[in-house]
Amino acid sequence: MLKHIFTLLFFIYSGNFFSQNSANIQGKILTDKNYEKDTIVFSAGIIDEKYYANTKLTSAINNNKFNIQGIFSCPQMYSYSMNSEKDVILFRNGKYFIDQSTTSIIVSDMITKQGEVIGKTGNEYQNKFIPFILANSSDNFEHFYYNNSEMFDKKLYKYVIKNPDSYVALWFLIERYNIEGYSDLYETTLNSFSHSIKKQKLWLTLNAELKNTLIRKGRKFPEMSLQNTSLKTEILNIPDSKYTLIEFWFSRCRPCLEQLPSLKKIYNRYYAKSFNIIAISTDKTQNVVPYWQKRIVEYEIPWKNYLDENAVIAAREKIISFPTNFLIDKDHNVIKKNITPEDLEKFLSENL
Repeated sequence: MLKHIFTLLFFIYSGNFFSQNSANIQGKILTDKNYEKDTIVFSAGIIDEKYYANTKLTSAINNNKFNIQGIFSCPQMYSYSMNSEKDVILFRNGKYFIDQSTTSIIVSDMITKQGEVIGKTGNEYQNKFIPFILANSSDNFEHFYYNNSEMFDKKLYKYVIKNPDSYVALWFLIERYNIEGYSDLYETTLNSFSHSIKKQKLWLTLNAELKNTLIRKGRKFPEMSLQNTSLKTEILNIPDSKYTLIEFWFSRCRPCLEQLPSLKKIYNRYYAKSFNIIAISTDKTQNVVPYWQKRIVEYEIPWKNYLDENAVIAAREKIISFPTNFLIDKDHNVIKKNITPEDLEKFLSENL
């Protein structure tokens, strides 16, 4: 008898639990196309999937409508794409916040119309967060976000001070860290969230990653075990120069190759004045011999070259865009990140 009562109570309470945290979301696409027989995919975008309870939400599309179902223990931020375009477009513009209160989603592939999510977190994003970030700006949100990163980060910090329980702000902080890596402002912003947010797995995951990030401005560049051009393991050896530029790149990176002539001119001009360059390639295993080793010879790269095979270290340090560089001083402290060849030339001319 007791066993039957326990079983009944279990189903009652578990049913209540899942009903409180699950969502059945109706969606439609604002478009002038017909996505019949396609699948819409909501995914993590550029954010590490470990932050997600549901890394992907998918639905077949019928008459440009879809249905999403899932269990959401906390709000999730997604980007979206179409399965038919997976080899062309990684994800489309726009952020979509989904939680257990979400009832509908409107996605748009039209420039003149914006997407919309009906739900608590979606409402905060559209009606509170975006207006706060765009205050005194005539720009649209997407353009402002991707072209004014320093200003966005400062406004994000101010938003957290005013709204310390905001999952919208926490998700954007997670994405900014995944794009840029460590910064003191990110750590300050993270520590400004409320005590209740700090108990959540989402906050704890970002906090652990920030603390484990080794490349930081104002600190010594960390020791690394890499491979040399002979593919032998070698500890990174930073030369005793007044300034050294450490550049992360890979052999099929067009922007990396395009700036090589400028860097070679700077290297040749200032090497005798105590300037050096170290290159760390993140090439995949299959590209090491046919591309990386070949590029070094083909482009006559005169500085020391190392290999971080398959970007193991780069991924840990959230280096996801290339080239990424760090300028370090004679004490091996990081003093600048992503300095352009033009600014590097100016800096060296003034300091050497």
